[in-house]
Amino acid sequence: MEIDPSLVKGLTIALGAIGPALGLGMIGAAAVQSVGRNPDAQSKILTMGLIMAGLVDAIMVFVLIIVFTV
Repeated sequence: MEIDPSLVKGLTIALGAIGPALGLGMIGAAAVQSVGRNPDAQSKILTMGLIMAGLVDAIMVFVLIIVFTV
């Protein structure tokens, strides 16, 4: 029995996207909660949230690179 490479690529993308999606949701929820507790620190929280979102998105980019180069 041979497994179709398209199926493997599709599953890899799907499983590789779950982590970054959950991570972005958690970052957004934590940022909104932090601004709610301390509105004066909004600019610092926004900056840190954007940096962390970029790092989480990098994981998805690595998944796509691995999938399309193998």
